[in-house]
Amino acid sequence: MFETVDSIYEFIGQEMFNSLPDEWVSASNYTLLENFEKGIISQVNLFQRTKSSNEEAFRFAPSKVLELIEAYKSLYQIMQSSNTEAPWNKARFQITSEGDFEIDFKYDENFEWYRSLDIDSKEYDDLDIDIINQIKSWEGLPDDAPRYWNQ
Repeated sequence: MFETVDSIYEFIGQEMFNSLPDEWVSASNYTLLENFEKGIISQVNLFQRTKSSNEEAFRFAPSKVLELIEAYKSLYQIMQSSNTEAPWNKARFQITSEGDFEIDFKYDENFEWYRSLDIDSKEYDDLDIDIINQIKSWEGLPDDAPRYWNQ
């Protein structure tokens, strides 16, 4: 369905635009590569900022979620075809009401550790929900956060 990076960017940006209310200033879509081998990509909420600087969460149209997942999977495959390692496990797509867009990618080692855990393991069960939420955020764990798994 998606053959070029440009067609993927255009599709994601258009679907973000279609999901937003009439008045907005900027919007961000955060995506996590949970388990590419099994086709699991988390579409984290779409956030939009209003003129009053309030941030609100929105969702993509349910009929478009699978297409968006396919777009991100295609983007990952295109990018990985020129690299032997996973080029990213988090992506952030931002648009403005003026039509500008920016997409950022990062490889978060803590997120990679988290996604490598067996969900049926004691280690996974013992995880603190606050740590999981921090790991799964765009920013990830703060530099000074304890990382007992690295010891």
